[in-house]
Amino acid sequence: MKTLITGGAGFIGSQLADYLLSEGHEVTVIDNLSWGKKEFLSHNFKNPKFKFIKLDLLDKNALTSAIRKATDTVFHLAANSDIMRGTIEPEIDLKNTTIATFNLLDSMVKKGIKKIFFTSGSGIYGDVGETYTDENFGPLLPISMYGATKLSAEGMISAFANLHDMQAWILRPANIIGPRATHGVIFDFINQLKENPKKLKVLGDGSQSKSYLYVSDVIDSVELVWKKSKEQVNIFNISSKTFVTVKEIAESVVKEMGLEKTKIEYSEGSRGWKGDVPIVRIDNRKIEDLGWKINYNSKEAVRKTIRVLLDKDGDGKV
Repeated sequence: MKTLITGGAGFIGSQLADYLLSEGHEVTVIDNLSWGKKEFLSHNFKNPKFKFIKLDLLDKNALTSAIRKATDTVFHLAANSDIMRGTIEPEIDLKNTTIATFNLLDSMVKKGIKKIFFTSGSGIYGDVGETYTDENFGPLLPISMYGATKLSAEGMISAFANLHDMQAWILRPANIIGPRATHGVIFDFINQLKENPKKLKVLGDGSQSKSYLYVSDVIDSVELVWKKSKEQVNIFNISSKTFVTVKEIAESVVKEMGLEKTKIEYSEGSRGWKGDVPIVRIDNRKIEDLGWKINYNSKEAVRKTIRVLLDKDGDGKV
């Protein structure tokens, strides 16, 4: 198939590109390189089935011109990946998720492209504590611009699907971690300790508890729902049934870096920052019923990611 990945130079998008190419599909990546890195894709540049286009989805005319009419499926991963930054600069999420998604959908209609795969997020569910949210949970009341704009994108995708006879797959994943990560709690902790191994500052009291997914398990879920789910709009949660606290992650990073005298300093409150959801519980029975199984629970995914980012394992194997 001929596929297009927006945000394809990013942490997840670049690994999706690798997977699709390994399956024999043609892959075009569009990325403005504001968060993505061209080097994540450099090993594919000589592949005749791969094409990279530096382009911003906010430039709708250029976007429409760049998209090939023959494209079978668009994998829409472009978004603001720095959730905390969006609390300070809310227009980042508005532009890079809401407006960018509208521009993409409108361009798809003009080119007659009928299939879109979108990575949303658990932030659309808001802060509901220990409640396990399934795909039909409501009301949906996000507490961050990240969650709000992901929800707006889901709404537009649903509307376009019905108005223009399109088919859509929407994934709502837990925290995704692994090689090529450019942000997130593990990435931040490692960088802090490289600068000052004596002190690690943690936002919140460390009790924040969430599910973590290794990126290869996410790619497996993409393949599964794309091939097996046939509704007009297909929505799936992706999560493991295990959880890790920020305190456990901080202690694991310190241990893996071989540090013995590091002082971990926590701030007050269970919420790391305004917009952070401290407890996340996602019901993943729907995708399990489809046949999805994870290879790494949350603790294994965290440890594996720490070791990969520290380049302890080279190829990333536990």
